Amino acid sequence: MKQYAFAGLAALAMAGCATGGYGPVYQASTSQYDDGYADARIDDNRYRVQYRIENGDLQLAQDWALRRAAELTLDQRYDWFQIISRNSTFRDDDFRRYEPYRAYNDNYNDRPRYDSRYDDDALVVIEVVMGNNPPPRSASVYEARRVLEYTRGSRY
Repeated sequence: MKQYAFAGLAALAMAGCATGGYGPVYQASTSQYDDGYADARIDDNRYRVQYRIENGDLQLAQDWALRRAAELTLDQRYDWFQIISRNSTFRDDDFRRYEPYRAYNDNYNDRPRYDSRYDDDALVVIEVVMGNNPPPRSASVYEARRVLEYTRGSRY
């Protein structure tokens, strides 16, 4: 009887792994610092899209920001979008921006504070303009349907 119970638990554990229970999930965020996407309408055909993944992969956050831009483009009945501006996070350790033990006015307690809780988050913010065919000739123009095919069929 114990063998059947163990086999059942093992099958449930494997089913949980197969459904992708681990790792980041494409979803809407519930607040500014939560994982997922957030978007804001700037004009009739202009949006700002953000995607954050806690302790995540920056390439994945970029792909999912593009995916959200493509979804918005199709929802608004446009064919393509163009990225007007793009910002991504970087690790402060890479540039040694902050000196954590530097004295500030010779008083340790008065030194500038830095909140490092979100240092390892992958955050991508893009601003896009949407339109219908024919698209302008530019490397920053994407066909919304192709972006969805790519991002939905990728390894993520």
